Amino acid sequence: MNMKTLTETSTFRVLSLLLCLCFFIPAMNVSASSLQADKFKVSGIVKDATGEPVIGASVVEKGTTNGTVTDLDGNFNLTVASNSTIVISFIGYSDQEYRISKDNTVLNVNLKEDTEMIDEVVVVGYGVQKKENLTGSVAAVNFKDVASMPVANTANMLQGRLPGVMLTNNGAQAGHDSPEIRIRGVGTFEHNDPMVLIDGVESSVSQIAEIPADDIESVSVLKDAASASIYGVRAANGVILVTTKRGGSQDKFSISYKGYFGFQGATMLPQKVDALEYMQLENVAAGNDGSDLPYSDEYIREYVAGMATDPDIYPNTDWQDLILTENGFNHGHTLTLTSSSERIKTLTSIGYLDQTGIVVNSSYRKISVRNNMDIKLSDRLDMKFDIQVSNANKNSSPYEGHAFNYMNTRTPNIVNQFTTGLYNGANGLMGNNPVLLLREGGIVKNNVIRATMAMALTYKILDGWNVSVQATPRYITKNNHNYKNSVTTYGDPEGTTSFKSGETYNSLTESAYRYFYWNTQALTNYEKQLDDHYFKVMAGMECQTYTEKTLSAYRQVFNFPQYDQIDAGNIENMNNGGGEYQWAINSFFGRLNYNYKERYLVEANIRTDGSSRFAEGNRYGVFPSFSAAWRISEETFMESIRDRVDNLKLRASWGKLGNQNIGSSYYPTTQQLSTGSISMGGNLYTTSAVTSLSNRDLTWETSTMTDLGIDLSLFGCINITADWYRKITDGILMKLDIPNHIGMGAPFQNAGKVRNQGWELSVGYSKKLTRDFSLDAALTLSDVKNTITDMRGTSSTSGDIRNQEGSSINSIYGLICDGFINSQEEADEINANCPQFGTTVYPGDLKYRNVSGDNKITTDDKTIIGSTVPRYSYSFNLGVGYKGIRLSAFLQGVGKADGYLNSYYVMPCYQGGTYRKEHLDYWTEQNHDASTPRLSYKSSNNTYTSSFWMKSAAYLRLKNLQLGYDLPSKWMKAIGLKSAYIYANAENLLTFTDFWDGYDPEVNYNASATDGVSLGAANNYPQTKAFTFGVDIKF
Repeated sequence: MNMKTLTETSTFRVLSLLLCLCFFIPAMNVSASSLQADKFKVSGIVKDATGEPVIGASVVEKGTTNGTVTDLDGNFNLTVASNSTIVISFIGYSDQEYRISKDNTVLNVNLKEDTEMIDEVVVVGYGVQKKENLTGSVAAVNFKDVASMPVANTANMLQGRLPGVMLTNNGAQAGHDSPEIRIRGVGTFEHNDPMVLIDGVESSVSQIAEIPADDIESVSVLKDAASASIYGVRAANGVILVTTKRGGSQDKFSISYKGYFGFQGATMLPQKVDALEYMQLENVAAGNDGSDLPYSDEYIREYVAGMATDPDIYPNTDWQDLILTENGFNHGHTLTLTSSSERIKTLTSIGYLDQTGIVVNSSYRKISVRNNMDIKLSDRLDMKFDIQVSNANKNSSPYEGHAFNYMNTRTPNIVNQFTTGLYNGANGLMGNNPVLLLREGGIVKNNVIRATMAMALTYKILDGWNVSVQATPRYITKNNHNYKNSVTTYGDPEGTTSFKSGETYNSLTESAYRYFYWNTQALTNYEKQLDDHYFKVMAGMECQTYTEKTLSAYRQVFNFPQYDQIDAGNIENMNNGGGEYQWAINSFFGRLNYNYKERYLVEANIRTDGSSRFAEGNRYGVFPSFSAAWRISEETFMESIRDRVDNLKLRASWGKLGNQNIGSSYYPTTQQLSTGSISMGGNLYTTSAVTSLSNRDLTWETSTMTDLGIDLSLFGCINITADWYRKITDGILMKLDIPNHIGMGAPFQNAGKVRNQGWELSVGYSKKLTRDFSLDAALTLSDVKNTITDMRGTSSTSGDIRNQEGSSINSIYGLICDGFINSQEEADEINANCPQFGTTVYPGDLKYRNVSGDNKITTDDKTIIGSTVPRYSYSFNLGVGYKGIRLSAFLQGVGKADGYLNSYYVMPCYQGGTYRKEHLDYWTEQNHDASTPRLSYKSSNNTYTSSFWMKSAAYLRLKNLQLGYDLPSKWMKAIGLKSAYIYANAENLLTFTDFWDGYDPEVNYNASATDGVSLGAANNYPQTKAFTFGVDIKF
């Protein structure tokens, strides 16, 4: 047996043992009790301030593990030793203690609400802190408040919940609705994704979706440098910390179940014209062009009469209705088991999600299992062992990505399927029938398996001093099966002519991706209280490695189409490829906290990172931060109003952050070889060449951030937080011009600089106003101004997107349109004195502004006409509770943002005539306030990128509306349940916007695009409106 085999066998045995421990240790509940001579049986009822019974309150004999919890009516019974003390506690209420004697065994307990907020402890980098003692800008979401929202992607729950955190969607495709998250604006030209950690393990935004919402305890977002710099080179775009639930703190076993089912459909779709309207518009366009009318009045009358009797000859096809055939049925289920004893606490959850898309042959299924375990090995040694595994399968058509393009660009006077059953491929379809391609054009199967493990030991050296070590391996495997089937369409009902639709030959591509991430860290924490002075020191080191392997195979021509296996393809048409990529980071970090009487607070962080992605001499960087806060509410002069002002704190912070995710490869400082082949003497030879220069002096981008903030809590029910910040990102990668005689492409350089400056405000209110009535409300408002301050005097343009100094990143670049040309005299003036692109314009055409001043309209007159970066974001959440009835509404939106569409998505007379209902409102001599220019095929004047085709992408959306009911406790007690909540939920119910009719204002956001924005097209999966019904049961 060689060393490799021995190592693998040993590793397998260790993992097997750990898995056994994971599932069998929770079953052990070792408890011991000692008999005492004198005991008292204590009973009582626990109520809140309004007199309602408190269910699940902890009743524990102080200094022991002897305890119980209150039942559905708030009652409890417990046998305790004489002269003992019992402690009664519940989340959100102050603990109460009672001394037990023979005269005090029946208790009527009224818990008082804690003046501190329930979420007073906030997760921060490598630890937790009291919210009142935070000196940095940290926003948190308690998932208890949002977990009942039935969404397929848990990350979508964050949209609008946190000030300064912008989440956008580019559709709700089953299993592929990847949102884009930006924290405090867009800081660089590429790679703006925040760092994501799930229980301390580095992950991604897409992996948040793998966690059932009910498994998440909280989400913290580190927004400023003071809170995020502890993560150094990966924290420039902010940090999202996801914390999952763990076993309870009491000796008990519990089971809970959450489930829902529902249906979904597109929130909005373009309204297409019918066949009659199409022919009328085509005649108008031909008349404007001086051409013969394609449809005579007699033919149109004949067409109208024949639509009902001969649909093969006179079709009126609704392509949207044919393609969006599914009801989007979806259902999800989560079963959670928690068990705790004196030494072992564990939580196990099993989740299942099943989605059907709104397009035929589209589905997504996922199962996930999580087990979080805490073991107290001794009084000084604790162990944590977590494991999470998920398996997701997505099926779709290879042409699903084109479906929404097809249905909005095919004309209604083209038949889809003849009455004989054959699919049409003629009359403008060019052989490609979209409905047939979606149904029989093949299959794409995507399988993703993720496995994450976290093993940690914490040893308490002395009171206040502990050390811990943790290892967290993470493994992901992705397999993609893409089979394209060649199908046949026909030119007539009898099939006398035929076409190949989609692919000429059937083909199969198999791709496999393997990702392995390993993180090892060691930490030590020491805290000490010396009279009024509190000190806490944290120091640590971390090592991370990442390996990615890819493999692909391709074959063409499968003689047995039903057998779509790679070996069944023709070997004469085959290809394969693969690669391997690696990087590593070594880090050292530390943090110092100090406060005096919890009144004056100071924090300092420092981290040193070394990344293998950069050349020697530029691999290490230092990222410091400093922050301070003054809790004015703790001053003696505030005592007279302390019953009204619970907390008043001023904060200030400064720090530096890094971004190592730069360039298009894992090795941005190396030269890339271009390979090819050349034929000489009848032989084929492989060639390779260096075609671009490299730059070994490249290093990470650096962000410097300053933050000023205020936190205010009033009357125990109002929370207000406000922040102002400025973030400067320097060293952004750019390619600057080099002399042409070098003969090679320019290298990347750290040259660009971007500024993000803004403010944030959040206001929350939560109070139980009467015994039966409670009210919760929250408002968030954010503003960020994004500006490119330095590009070394250059600019970059990609399609309709432009980056240039003085403008925001990903600005819209085009002509300024000054409206319609409304008379022949005005057209003659333009043609004579300021011609537009050398063509003749007519009344009803668009008129462009001569920005360059050269008395002619060309591409030189293009300028920045809009910004894709939203200036404002806001949300409002309202929750009302009355006698078990709960009603909540959540509104979310953005302001001052622009979107742009072109070609056949909004322009008439484009590629065969793609008309929508608003095109019926075209320009004429009698209609100068039209929605669209005059109809014309011959004129290209109206199709240039201009402000006419740009509209405001601001919107207000009723994101979520839910009505639910907590079933009465007496009913639950009768059937042996602890509680049950039933609800009906609507998502994306209403959207208010001035964007193009039928298109969602978030259409230009594309998570797969390099810079997150893709302008012009609208062929992505639409947002969906969902209606669901669910239940939350606790046993």
